Amino acid sequence: MWGMSNSGFTLEIDGFRGPLGLLLDLIEQRKLHVSDVSLAQVSDDYIGYIKDRTRIPLSETAQFVVVASTLLLIKSRSLLPTIKLTQEEESDINDLEERLRLYAEVRRRTRLLRLQWKKQSFLPMHMPEREIVFAPATDITIDNLAFTIRTLAAEIPSFKRVPSTSIAKEIKLDDVIENLTKRIRSALKDSFRKATEGASRVEAIVSFLALLELVKRGTLGVQQSSNFSDITIHHEEIGTPHYGE
Repeated sequence: MWGMSNSGFTLEIDGFRGPLGLLLDLIEQRKLHVSDVSLAQVSDDYIGYIKDRTRIPLSETAQFVVVASTLLLIKSRSLLPTIKLTQEEESDINDLEERLRLYAEVRRRTRLLRLQWKKQSFLPMHMPEREIVFAPATDITIDNLAFTIRTLAAEIPSFKRVPSTSIAKEIKLDDVIENLTKRIRSALKDSFRKATEGASRVEAIVSFLALLELVKRGTLGVQQSSNFSDITIHHEEIGTPHYGE
């Protein structure tokens, strides 16, 4: 009869009780003759098993069909030794034999692991506290430590200073023209030296170009008493250029 155990679907007959896979293993090893197994009884018991179960996993049904068909093939070959099997049938039997050998090997290793599991004691959850000490090797001396430090220091790559670069501030002529115009309109009169006080060389040059453009437009007027002297800037009400003497 069939039953359920921790290892899955089992078969119970006279002189043997175990999983279906183990039954095939014994058949292949000739420990249980295949004629001692009634395939009809196996089928009837299996049908009775599925009647008692409302839901059966598809994997169990598929496995039973595959194994039962191979059993039938093995029994036929045992009863009729002269029967000629097709290449596919021979492949099915060889595949079953290989799977049985693998099953036997897995089972053997499982038993060994189970024995080792029972014998091997695992580390305790709390390790005993031990004092941490420094125990240098006996061949360590001050001289070889100094040599090691010098060797490591020599292997350190030299520091390369990355040249610094400065990004020049963008100066727009239109912005300088607008700022200079607002400055003169507010003060009515100013000097170019005072207007560019604290400015960089580039800013001073751009401011001078802006001044020339405003004089050209007639917006501002300028006066200079002598060469290289300060330039006086005033707001020009008349829209014509005016240059001082």
